[in-house]
Amino acid sequence: MNKINLTSILLSALIFLSGCNKDVLVDLDIPQAGNYAQLYMPQATSNPIGMGISITDQDYQVPYAAHLGGSLAAQTDISVTFKVSPELVTQYNQKNNTTYQLLPEGSYALQTENAMIPKGAQGTGILKLVIKTKGFLQAFESYLLPVSVSAPSGVTLNKELSTTYFVITGSYAPGEVPREKVLSMGADAGDFLIDFNGDFIRKAPLTGDLILYKADAATGQFTAPPKTIGFGWNVMDKILSYGGNRLIARFGSGAGDINQYFLSQDGAFGAQRGVGQGWGGLSAIVPFKGLLLGIAANGDMTKFPLNGDGDFDYGNIKQIGTGWAGLAQIFSYQNSLITIENSGDMWQYPLTDDGVFGARKKIGTGWDMYTKVITAGTDLLALDANGDLWRYKFNPDGLWPLKK
Repeated sequence: MNKINLTSILLSALIFLSGCNKDVLVDLDIPQAGNYAQLYMPQATSNPIGMGISITDQDYQVPYAAHLGGSLAAQTDISVTFKVSPELVTQYNQKNNTTYQLLPEGSYALQTENAMIPKGAQGTGILKLVIKTKGFLQAFESYLLPVSVSAPSGVTLNKELSTTYFVITGSYAPGEVPREKVLSMGADAGDFLIDFNGDFIRKAPLTGDLILYKADAATGQFTAPPKTIGFGWNVMDKILSYGGNRLIARFGSGAGDINQYFLSQDGAFGAQRGVGQGWGGLSAIVPFKGLLLGIAANGDMTKFPLNGDGDFDYGNIKQIGTGWAGLAQIFSYQNSLITIENSGDMWQYPLTDDGVFGARKKIGTGWDMYTKVITAGTDLLALDANGDLWRYKFNPDGLWPLKK
C-alpha cells in the first residue's frame, strides 16, 4: 500500500487522536476514573491491519501511536517505549492458523522507539513506521510485523491491545502489473460479459445472442470457437450467473420481472421459471453465493436469499448496507465484494454468507482502463475498449496499481 493507500488508516488515527492531545485535564467526576487509564495502541483495535505495498524504491510510512484510555488525561508526562516483537510471529501463526514470516530484517524501522504522552494529553501523537520494499519483499508474499508498546512503572498496560499486527503484502510497482491477453473480440464486441465458472458468456449488442466462450484448461486462452447458446436476449437488461448452474435475468421493460434458467457448463439450457416480480426499481443486482444483492437508486443494499429451486426466503430479506450508488462496477469474488469506482480505485469488502460486511480494503488503482471486469475462478478477466480480453492472476491480498 503506498502513501495514498494509507490515507484511510492515517485519517482514522488522526480522528482518534485529534482530541487527545489537548493541554487540558479532563475530569468527568467518574468514580475511580484513574482505574480505567490503561495504555494501549489504537491501531490494535483493528488487528490485523492488512495492506498491499508496491515494490518500488520509495519508502512507505505507516502510522502507529499509543493512547491512554479512560476519561482522564495524563497527570504527569508518561514515557512509553515501542519495539518490534519478532517472537510474537510464531504465537500469532499458531493462534490464527497462518504461516506468515516476519517482515525481512532491514526492511522496517520505527521512527522512534521512545515517545511521550505529555501531561494534560492522552496520546503520543502519530508516529511513523518506515518500510522499504525493493530488494526485501517478494510480490504477493505476505509478511507479519508485530509492533508493541510497553508502559512505565505505575501505568497499567492493556495487554490485549498492546501489540499491533501489520500484515504487509508485496505488490507490483504501478504500471508493471503482469497481464495476459487471452482473446481479441474487436471493438464492436460490447461489454456485456457474464462470468460462468471460469468460462464466460457474452451478449452480442446488436442481436442479443448469448455466446459461450470456453477457456482452455491448460493455457487459460479462449482459443476454441465460441458457441451461440441463445437468441433474442436483448429483452433482458441484466443477466447474472448464479449458483454455478443458473442464469438470473431481468426483463428490461415492464416491472422488471426476473427469470431463472438452468444451464450446463457446455451451454445447454434446462428448466426455467419466473422467480420474482417488481425488480425494475433496482439499479444493480449482484449475485453472492446464496444471495441476490439488490442495490436501489439511493444506494441502499438489500439481501434476497434465493435457494436452489428459485424460491426466496422472504423472512430473511433485509437491508444490509447503504452508500452503494455511483459505482462503475461491483462483483463478487470468493468471500467478498469487489467494487471499482469511477476513478479506477478498486476496493474489497469482506462479506459473510448471511450478509454481514467487514472492513473494506483498497486493493487496486487504475482499473478505469477497462470497460468490464469479471471473475474467472480466482483470476480476473478485464475487457478494454478495443475488445481485447486480459487475464490477471489475481490475489486481493496485494495492491494492483495498473497505471504509473
